[in-house]
Amino acid sequence: MRKLRLSGLVDFIFRKTNIKIFVKSLFHPSLLRVILRDLFRIKYNRYSDRDHLAGAMEWLCMSQDITGCGGCSATYSFERGWTLPYPETTGYIISTFLKYSTLTGESTYIERARQMGDWEIDIQLPSGAVRGGSGINDYPIVFNTGMVILGWTDLFEFTKDARYLDAAIRAADWLCSVIDPDGKWSRFTYNEIPHAYHSRVAWSLLEVYKHTANTVYKDVARKNLIWVLSLVQRNGWIEEMGFYKGEIPLTHTIVYTLRGLLESSGYFEEGMRLKIFEVVVKASEKLMLKYELNKRHPNATPGYFPGRINNKWQPMANFTCLTGNAQLAIVWIRIYEQNQDARFLNSAIKMLDQIKEVQDLNSKNNGLKGGIRGSYPIWGNYMPYSYPNWAAKFFADALMLQEEVMNKLER
Repeated sequence: MRKLRLSGLVDFIFRKTNIKIFVKSLFHPSLLRVILRDLFRIKYNRYSDRDHLAGAMEWLCMSQDITGCGGCSATYSFERGWTLPYPETTGYIISTFLKYSTLTGESTYIERARQMGDWEIDIQLPSGAVRGGSGINDYPIVFNTGMVILGWTDLFEFTKDARYLDAAIRAADWLCSVIDPDGKWSRFTYNEIPHAYHSRVAWSLLEVYKHTANTVYKDVARKNLIWVLSLVQRNGWIEEMGFYKGEIPLTHTIVYTLRGLLESSGYFEEGMRLKIFEVVVKASEKLMLKYELNKRHPNATPGYFPGRINNKWQPMANFTCLTGNAQLAIVWIRIYEQNQDARFLNSAIKMLDQIKEVQDLNSKNNGLKGGIRGSYPIWGNYMPYSYPNWAAKFFADALMLQEEVMNKLER
């Protein structure tokens, strides 16, 4: 324990950005408490899954209410407080609100999801694309467009309101018009490079195909997925999974890639479906074994999963990316649903329990209460000193999926 505290203290002191934030936190006790608890590895109380889920959903509601426009604030930041609404993540938070409404019977979440979908339509670019970045920017981004499509198609399926499908079709048409001949998206992308995690964009096109039966969307999605599969190495690693060229990727973008592949696979014939599934399982098993073998002794709980992994499946970070952990739990549970390999479910449950230990359900600061920070410790180099809305979204999704699977097992 002393080693852990010393390591945390050294890590904290040598990050220059910490000084300014630490000084600010001296005047904001709720922020200072987070820093000190992480520095000394003091966890929060764990409650029932429903309590943790409700906390995350209440935080997401606050992130929507604070903007006054229907969209969700991107993050709660130690430096800036609540930030501008984020089109990309608001888009896929729609789906989380619809699921939670179904689970709890609370219709207010349907209305909130509609407000998000309507805001996304209001700010949709004339080309059909979705705007990049936080706030209202004039440039389009491929990934953001796909993520909002996922929300619009779920809203259409839930409400049968054709406006949402029409918006999704316009967005899908734009995606089809800007894809490269070899199946990658290299224009209108984050950092102007292609990304393997655009597999999630392929998934969004397949959702539009599901509702329109227009095979153009399926064909374009297939092209992209074939390109992603061409990046798979012999050891199961997939190239181009990072935000930047040559970056050691975050678990966040690694699992973005795997989830996009997994959700897309069900739309294709058996041969391609199995090929994609095998890629996802191989990569997921590598990650699961790294997690499970990170123990002080065989019966101990695994340590926190490292936030970055290199192309040899080696841990390359001294922080954990909580967003990536929640996403990984989802992928592991989804794999379990398909192949009944209980190892994946077991690991997912343990990983979600670890996220609960760093979710504060009792803070008097509404920017912290129920939210999920980008990194643990809070100064880790993914969204440091911030609570991104997508972390709470994926944590909520994972808890709802876990409950669904466990209910089936009990029956």
